[in-house]
Amino acid sequence: MAKPKLIWVNAGIVGPREAALATFARDFAVEEIGAGELQRNENFADCDLVCFNFDYPDMSSLKLIPETKRRWPSVPVLMLTMQNSSDLALWALRTRVFDLLIKPITEQEIERCLQRVRPALLARRTQSERKSQPPAAPLPAETRYRPQVPVAPRLQAAIAHIAKHFARHIAESEVALLCQMSPSRFCREFKAAFGVTFLEYLGAQRLEQAKRLLGNPSMSVTDVAHAVGFSDPSYFTRVFRKQEGVAPSEYRLTTGANPAGLDNLGTLQAQIG
Repeated sequence: MAKPKLIWVNAGIVGPREAALATFARDFAVEEIGAGELQRNENFADCDLVCFNFDYPDMSSLKLIPETKRRWPSVPVLMLTMQNSSDLALWALRTRVFDLLIKPITEQEIERCLQRVRPALLARRTQSERKSQPPAAPLPAETRYRPQVPVAPRLQAAIAHIAKHFARHIAESEVALLCQMSPSRFCREFKAAFGVTFLEYLGAQRLEQAKRLLGNPSMSVTDVAHAVGFSDPSYFTRVFRKQEGVAPSEYRLTTGANPAGLDNLGTLQAQIG
């Protein structure tokens, strides 16, 4: 039996060829194209799955996803990105992206994704074509901006690693090894690229995630602290107050709960249908 067909769309990729592609190729016949080719490619009649591969997506490249859903509404769409953002994840959900995968991706994550995709592909072969639907959500505001200086692919791996594992202890030596650098060189290159040290960047990411979680009224401040990697809630409060000017509890009162956050993902999914 012929393998199902996967269209792999590289959109704004500056790094090396995505290693995950080889894992998908075990189950799919892969056609790898660029974002520009997608606009001219009409050969989706026999396509079973589309995967958009981003580093940090911008507005023009993200628009390709709802356009693809309008043209081929029954084809499941996957999205790979290094951008770990609640706004982006919510946008993907509302745009009916089948699965959002944050790079770097392990083989286990890909296999879990494919376990969900296979029944959808089987159902698609036995059902009539879906009707096209209009896009459900505006593009995330963060996609209006690009980094001022392109980040080296090795440092992009560091950013993606932080985005996935910020809630646990991450040593500089661990990320330096991931980036295939010595710790001293990694520290120099990271500071030159981002204007802050690795630890300062990690701390900022934890606080950004904490602010998002504080929008969930069912989470206590202690729970939020532990969820973003602070074992001592008192220390978390001191760091938060120093950065934001108010304690976490005060921040929650001034901003209010965020019912559109990913902490209510199940409710949102039910509302979206």
